[in-house]
Amino acid sequence: MPPEGYTTVTISDELAEKPGRIMARHDRSSYATAIEYAVDTTLVQEDEITVQELVQLLAQRAEELN
Repeated sequence: MPPEGYTTVTISDELAEKPGRIMARHDRSSYATAIEYAVDTTLVQEDEITVQELVQLLAQRAEELN
């Protein structure tokens, strides 16, 4: 059970490894900054998005990086 204010999602092991590759390719210092970078580059035009939509967009973007 996640702490209050957090959401848990299930992703594949392959997808879980991708923030590490983003860190290396784009000189990010942590998983958090790598994820923030991925979100920013993917959602530049979005005003509001749900957690589920965000997870789906990140998964699609990660697949495109392969």
